[in-house]
Amino acid sequence: MLNILDFDKEEIPIGSGSLPLNLTPGPELALTSIFLNIPSTNVNLLISATVGWEVQLLNQTIIPELIFRIRRGGSGSSSPIVFQIQDSQYLPDFQQFIMPINFNTSFDHSENPSPSIVGSYQQYYLTVQQIGIGNVSIIGPVNLTGMILG
Repeated sequence: MLNILDFDKEEIPIGSGSLPLNLTPGPELALTSIFLNIPSTNVNLLISATVGWEVQLLNQTIIPELIFRIRRGGSGSSSPIVFQIQDSQYLPDFQQFIMPINFNTSFDHSENPSPSIVGSYQQYYLTVQQIGIGNVSIIGPVNLTGMILG
């Protein structure tokens, strides 16, 4: 039988903190982070994330494309990527009027920790990078949840 050995979560509700966060193509931005104690390599690390985002429909075709990453130890490009997923939408010309459309991206990741991080608390960051075309905002909620099962 598995037991929960450690648990942490961060939840940023819609409209709180720095939300909505307008994204520009290019830079990777940290959304939130959690800490987990890694007791051994014989445990399972489970991470779940959910991010609400919004696109402004315009009178031109837009293709918003977001890369969501879980990084360990920091939010910058030098910190190792634990998991990465890409989400995008194709939105053709919208001739009627300008309006926002909301989307939600959710994902789960599991792994066994590497021996190099055993016996330490590790910080896991949820980041986002916009690489598509269009005006995209992170509107929330933003949730990052982690568990150590053993």
